[in-house]
Amino acid sequence: MPLMATAAREIVFAAVPLTFGRAAALRYTGLSDKLFTALERNGQLTGRKIGKHGEIIFLREQLDAVTTRLFGGVTTDIDDEFEGIRG
Repeated sequence: MPLMATAAREIVFAAVPLTFGRAAALRYTGLSDKLFTALERNGQLTGRKIGKHGEIIFLREQLDAVTTRLFGGVTTDIDDEFEGIRG
């Protein structure tokens, strides 16, 4: 009976970071640089200088809240998936 070799497989979890530098925050939110700057100026986005070499870091939670205010929230309620089904 032949032996079967099993390959070791690496499991990778894709977790969203808790904080972002400015460039990564722009990619994450999809906002334009101009709008991002305006949100910083009016206090809706507040970064902290704690990154490498004094880089300003933004919290994901705040980025999510700002984009939700701008564009509305995303509903992931399972009940919405079954809306209209009778049975």
